[in-house]
Amino acid sequence: MTIRGRIIKRETLDRLTLLRPMVTRRYELTVDHTACCGCVLCSTVCPQEAIALSAAVLAEGRVVKRPRLDIHEEKCNFCGECVVLCPTHALRLIVNGQPEVPVLRAKAFPMLIRTMRVNQTVCEATTETAYIDNCPVKAISAEIARDAEGNVVAVRHVEVDLEKCIACTRCMEEGPEGAFSVVKPYEGRAFLNVSLCPVGCQACSDVCPSHAITYDGAQVNLDPRFCLFCGACEKVCPAPGAVRIVRTGFVHTPVQSGAWAKAVEKLVSYYEVAREYDAKGQAKRRKAVLSALLPEVASKEQPPKA
Repeated sequence: MTIRGRIIKRETLDRLTLLRPMVTRRYELTVDHTACCGCVLCSTVCPQEAIALSAAVLAEGRVVKRPRLDIHEEKCNFCGECVVLCPTHALRLIVNGQPEVPVLRAKAFPMLIRTMRVNQTVCEATTETAYIDNCPVKAISAEIARDAEGNVVAVRHVEVDLEKCIACTRCMEEGPEGAFSVVKPYEGRAFLNVSLCPVGCQACSDVCPSHAITYDGAQVNLDPRFCLFCGACEKVCPAPGAVRIVRTGFVHTPVQSGAWAKAVEKLVSYYEVAREYDAKGQAKRRKAVLSALLPEVASKEQPPKA
């Protein structure tokens, strides 16, 4: 017998489900363990401290058991803050049979701006297909025609599954020029100090959802263009300081909300944001001084990058 309002928790190897059937509302929160990268965004932002993440198990520098997310059914209030911020779409919330996130519906949280546009003309003008195979979440599909020898002769109907796409920008950077236009909602910086890495360790590469960190057989390498700043690599790293993720902001729709302000306070490094603005401010002040004293120099000089 199901008691109305009581949360029912079910778990399989691949999925965790929290179900709350009520008289007028039926909530269902699911965690796809296969999509979860073990980052810290959901557990950090949860206002009820209902989310916990188990530690990864490492052996000889490899992740043999990934971090596993758990949600305390007596604490969760189905607000959906974790769903909004999940970088890999591992968390989903269904209300009365339809996708719905209460904090978005109540305008307590903004929509993160995560866009993906495909230029079919550019895609079909080339036989290049490596970007399809290189997508870290296999979100890109196309109709590919081949000749008798197996060579690609045509690429048509390129599509991106937005429920899988994590907006890592890899297709935009590595695919045909102008084929993809992607907006990544996460802003930040990623630091990798390979001198601190244990020999042969590639745990960070094992959990990176966007493949921004790779292992070449000798050491790990970081390409910050593809980083989602989720922190999964930093959490799994056995060498403190070897990899560090700093979030400086999010790209989102306008919002004025105490709930969002609290979330940002937990997730964003105000020190790094202040440092960035200070650097930009110094550049502006420098340009102003040069403009007053040496206009011909200022017109030619570009402000230093932050």
